[in-house]
Formats: sequence, structure tokens, C-alpha cells
Amino acid sequence: MKKLFALILIVAAAGCQVEQEEQFMLSLPPDEAPIRREYPTVNLPLGLRQRNWVGDRGEGSCVHASMVMLFRWQGFPAMADWWRNNNANGEWADDLAVKFKNAKVRFAQTTTADESFLQWACDTRRGAGVTVMGGRHMVCLVHLDDRWAGILDNNNIEAISWYPRETFLAEWRASHGWAVTPIYWPAPPLPQ
Repeated sequence: MKKLFALILIVAAAGCQVEQEEQFMLSLPPDEAPIRREYPTVNLPLGLRQRNWVGDRGEGSCVHASMVMLFRWQGFPAMADWWRNNNANGEWADDLAVKFKNAKVRFAQTTTADESFLQWACDTRRGAGVTVMGGRHMVCLVHLDDRWAGILDNNNIEAISWYPRETFLAEWRASHGWAVTPIYWPAPPLPQ
């Protein structure tokens, strides 16, 4: 319970800001990492990660930064660049869906905290943008297994943050349960 309270305090103090504040407790991947499976499942190289930026309305662009990273991971760098240059500021599910449709981007999402969507997004190595901090911020879910969730935060792209699965799911559900991913071609898994 103390860990969950500490996570909530850390998350509540942040937001979809662009400052370089320490926003999540960072750690190395859990010792229980399966040897035969790439860890995290969506293992985006540092050079392809997108830092959050401030839009013309003075708002952070965390949803768009998350989508840029997912486009890059899924083998669609031209769309990632176009998206970065043409979208900014805060975003909601309905508005993002319109922008995706106008840009002819295939996507899938849940706005009802459907946990199976998260599992599908990670099992297919697509990853997903997920809401946290009461819905005020979006990050990339880059790993989800029976015990752990790996988060790549666009406010701190240097490291993956690891949380117990149920701790992460509780935070996501309390943050409106929105998750979204483009549907392109994720990287193939490492040989087993």
C-alpha cells in the first residue's frame, strides 16, 4: 500500500508538462525478466524516442509524443515525422480519432479500461499510449506481462520505469482507462 501511495504522490505532482523534473521512480528491469523474451517487448532505441514538447497553446503534447514513438517503433518513420510537425497540445480520445481518420492512420483504442486491449497491444509488440495521472498525461506502455508493466514516459525518455502490473493497471483505470495505438508493422521478436 505504501508503494501505491508513493506512486500516486509522484504521479499527482507531475502532469503533461515538459520540464525535466524526475517524474517516475526509475529502476532497471525486474530480475524476473524472462531470458527468452525481449525485455521490454517494445524496445525502442533511445535515438527514436520523442521528448514531449510545448504546443502553440502552451500545452504539453504528451499524446502526440507517444504516438510519434509508436509510429517509429512500428516502422512508419515518415508518418512519425509528419505527426510531430503537424500536431501539438493536449488531446482527447475523440479528437485523436478524428485526426487519425483525417490522416488515414489505422488505429485501435479503448476508452473503457479494457485490459485485454493492453495485453494485445504488448503481445503483438505494438505498444500503446496510455493515460496516467488522472488522465492528465499519456505515456507509452512498452511491456506488460503477468507481473510487470514497463512505461516509457515522454517527459523522461532515457529509461523505462517498471511497476507491478496491478499497480499500473489501477493507475490507468483511475485515469479514464484510455489506451491507443496505431496499427502498422511492429519489429519482429528476437530469435528464441
